[in-house]
Amino acid sequence: MRLHIFNPEHDIALAYNRRRQTMPHAAQELRMNLGWLPALWADDGDVVLVDDALYAVKAAAKWKDGCRQVLFLQKEDLRGIRFDEVLPWGWDLRVRTELVDAGVECAAMPSEEAIQTIRALSSRQHTAHLLPALRSGIEEQTCGSAEYVGSVADVERLRAHYGKIVVKAPWSSSGRGVRFVVETLDDTLLGWVEHVIQQQGGVMVEPLYAKVRDFAFEFCALADGRVEYRGLSLFETRQQTYIGNILACEDEKRRMLSRYLSPELLDEIICRLENQLSKLLNGAYIGPLGVDLMIVRNLIHPCVEVNLRRTMGHVALAFNTLPTEPTRVMTIIHDVNYKLKTNYLENNYVQVL
Repeated sequence: MRLHIFNPEHDIALAYNRRRQTMPHAAQELRMNLGWLPALWADDGDVVLVDDALYAVKAAAKWKDGCRQVLFLQKEDLRGIRFDEVLPWGWDLRVRTELVDAGVECAAMPSEEAIQTIRALSSRQHTAHLLPALRSGIEEQTCGSAEYVGSVADVERLRAHYGKIVVKAPWSSSGRGVRFVVETLDDTLLGWVEHVIQQQGGVMVEPLYAKVRDFAFEFCALADGRVEYRGLSLFETRQQTYIGNILACEDEKRRMLSRYLSPELLDEIICRLENQLSKLLNGAYIGPLGVDLMIVRNLIHPCVEVNLRRTMGHVALAFNTLPTEPTRVMTIIHDVNYKLKTNYLENNYVQVL
């Protein structure tokens, strides 16, 4: 029996790196409202940990055709149950401590030392190491550079070199740890950079590219050390906030991307990412992961960021959309509560997404 947990506060927990940490209200609400999500990719008979079992049953019932036959349990129900495997959205000290406190056996989870290794591998600074190998020999078709620095002087140096830059904290949730510098480093930006360097040891600095669109490759890291491709993710963000994913078969998503890059280049970068991620992770992390990419004019940036966790792209893949099904858009909306929605793709939405 496997235990699944949707812990969307994972990226924030990685940044704090504490066993116990109060999370922002929005993250708590997202977990409460969408805690049932693992029912989309779990196996029949698995357990999904939720804040409110009755609420989860009602929410999942609206997706009965896509959900497995799982058991929704709360923390107080877990003690005494033996799980073969525990599968959170992402591994961090906070979620492990939460599960230990709830009575889940440590043998079913990575050790604290292993989680520290996963955290280190989750740092954005690894992008700087991956990009040269990913671009080698195909530089004319690709773009992308990144540098990990440990001083404000280095940030200033790179701003003077590139003109416009993006500064990223090594660990942060979407949008919270990213700053755009289009002119000078004013006092507010300088204060933020100094704080991140003090707290996390350094920052990532990248050129600010004229992005045309975002997309991602979804992978799974296997127990034997290999990393295997799972599917393409076409998604939209606005001001670093997730908006939605295309739900379509792989061929249709590739067709949508074909206006920007050839299938041969797409497959070449997938193969390179499989090889480089296998070397980087080397069995230290097992589970789903995603790599964000972007189109910049007529070039492809092959590794904007590596997310060492499940992603919304993996959620989209869990729908297993068939070639005969119409293309839809999966979004998360918030009215009274957070809700997962799907709508049929409008004719002009491809240009927007």
